[in-house]
Amino acid sequence: MALKDNTNWAQVAYKLGTKAVLDYKTKAVKYLSVLGERCVKYAREDMSSAKHFTDRTGNLRNSIGYIVVQDGNVKLDSFVGDTPPSEGVGDMNMAHQKGLSYAEQVARDYSPDKTYLIVVAGLDYAVCVEAKGFDVITGTHDWLESNVASFRAEFKRFLQAMV
Repeated sequence: MALKDNTNWAQVAYKLGTKAVLDYKTKAVKYLSVLGERCVKYAREDMSSAKHFTDRTGNLRNSIGYIVVQDGNVKLDSFVGDTPPSEGVGDMNMAHQKGLSYAEQVARDYSPDKTYLIVVAGLDYAVCVEAKGFDVITGTHDWLESNVASFRAEFKRFLQAMV
């Protein structure tokens, strides 16, 4: 007795390929969110540098956060800082909202068919604070840029560990 295989192998290959792409995209978002948390922690908490500023209202540090954008859509965002104001004033919700809004604005400048991590300090005056020689977000950018090779290797290991 013979069995005839009626499987449409082209369709199976397509579905497996589609699943692999979806798995990769899901893992990319997960990895970039972990990296985003590290960036935010670095920007908010690395106070060892003499170039860090005093955030009297807490607003500037609370506006630091990230989004992960994939295929033109925000897949994840994190603007949840809880830096208390040192002078009794500050609006965490406003800082979070301005950070998210600015990150979304930045995302519009990138190709919609890729996956990105966008880390920002969302208040307008961050540039003025940095112009005075203080580190708001530039140190985080420099840290990321100087470690790109290790982050790529880490991502590769992350993908392999999740198989």
